Amino acid sequence: MSGRITDKMQTVWDHVRLAAARTPDHPAIVDDRTDRRLTFSELIAEVEAMAAGFAIAGIADGNRVATMLPNVLEHAIAILALHRLGAVVCMINPRLKPDEAAALIGDGEITGLVCLADETIITAARGALPSAAPVFTFGGTVGDTRDLEACRGAADSLAPWQAPAADALAFVMYTSGTTGLPKGVMIPHGASDGRVLFVPVQCGLRHGTHNRALGLMPLFHAVGFHACFVATLSMNGTYYVHSAFDPVAAHAVIRDNAITYLFGAPAHFHALLAVPGFDPVDVGSVETLAYAGAAMPGPLLERVDAAFSAARMTNIYGTTETMNALYLPDPVGWPTRYRPGFYSNIRVGRIGGSVEDICEIGEEGELLVDATADATFLGYLNRPDATAEKLADGWYRTGDIVARRVDGDLDLRGRVDDMVVSGGENIHPEEVEAVLMQHEAVTEAAIIGMPDDQWTERVVACVVAKGADAAALDAWCQDSTLANYKRPRDYVFLDVLPRNAANKVLRRELKLRAAEVLKD
Repeated sequence: MSGRITDKMQTVWDHVRLAAARTPDHPAIVDDRTDRRLTFSELIAEVEAMAAGFAIAGIADGNRVATMLPNVLEHAIAILALHRLGAVVCMINPRLKPDEAAALIGDGEITGLVCLADETIITAARGALPSAAPVFTFGGTVGDTRDLEACRGAADSLAPWQAPAADALAFVMYTSGTTGLPKGVMIPHGASDGRVLFVPVQCGLRHGTHNRALGLMPLFHAVGFHACFVATLSMNGTYYVHSAFDPVAAHAVIRDNAITYLFGAPAHFHALLAVPGFDPVDVGSVETLAYAGAAMPGPLLERVDAAFSAARMTNIYGTTETMNALYLPDPVGWPTRYRPGFYSNIRVGRIGGSVEDICEIGEEGELLVDATADATFLGYLNRPDATAEKLADGWYRTGDIVARRVDGDLDLRGRVDDMVVSGGENIHPEEVEAVLMQHEAVTEAAIIGMPDDQWTERVVACVVAKGADAAALDAWCQDSTLANYKRPRDYVFLDVLPRNAANKVLRRELKLRAAEVLKD
């Protein structure tokens, strides 16, 4: 793609191996299941031994190999080993149903798999893989699968590491799939620097062996992999594996190991604060705190800020495709005001217009991100139609609505596709949801537009709430700063909001449920 820097870069493996050269005897990674600790030099040895084992099994430079594992130590080593070997690592969410995963394997022309020793997953995957494709399993073997933990070979049998071309494909990560099968996001080797280094530049992570990070975010996620795992190693820190989220265990690791760096989703911090006996003193070691994946409701944001008072807090706006386009330092009091990221160039285009049709200051439009920036993806795997829809004349269409302020910051308003148009007025679900989420009885809220003969669409609130009815929530909205025309006209009470494997609300399913509830 034109505009990319191609002569100087560090791949993911370069970030890790150079850190190992600087501090070979410093702890690089700590396993939560076994308490095993690997120094940087030991991590390099483990990765290269597994890479040699993959090579013996027939995996070669350029092969696409999928990993489908939780955040276990062996997953982290397998990703690096495949990368070291020159394979393209395709990271599939292990929470997907077997048939969904198999569809991604077939669509991506994947030739090898690393997954759990689960017969259902393996049976589905075998139907999509080539007949001789190697399958490595964690937690035992099933039939002819190979034991991942026994995948070893002589490191000196590996070809010397040679940096690939910056625009060569390194990783495939997948979108959340709220509107169908997840799309494979092709990430080149040259994207690594921008995807790692925004953490020190924008979140304030200081280089040095004092860094101790807890791996809350999944490795198959762009944040979990680049901004948590690789960034921690690149900064010569220690990465503490967190195999499955357990707030009590996470709290204990933070307290007992003086964790300094936390990157999570709002749900992680909500759960941590709810741990019995939580004391802010226990998390006083945290210096750098970042969150992404969803907006953090005002009351929770204030509680997190108070509890982690020694930490510098940053909210990151990004996508799998662009990594980090906007960020919000010190978000308390400014929940929707963002700044363009250091590694990105943005513009605000009129909705439905060309990328050259730029909005005036204060005018709402679609956030466009410079697709020639190094951190940006190459396109969608085997989806030229989707790529053409999202990439236009060197710009990536995010689908998010923003308005530029006079000072250059941007107000994030919502999603183009989620906007409710009622009586000719544009209503952003996030604005209404933010008001509802500040009610003490509401734990989840999602706004949808339902067909209405008079208004075209009417605002409907789908909420999870205990101790509040529609009248109480309507009174709450009337007493807020929310304009009257934006108030929900109906409420649908649910036990839980439907979400996909990436924890994003499925608004299409909500509309079906709401139609059933409101049909009478």
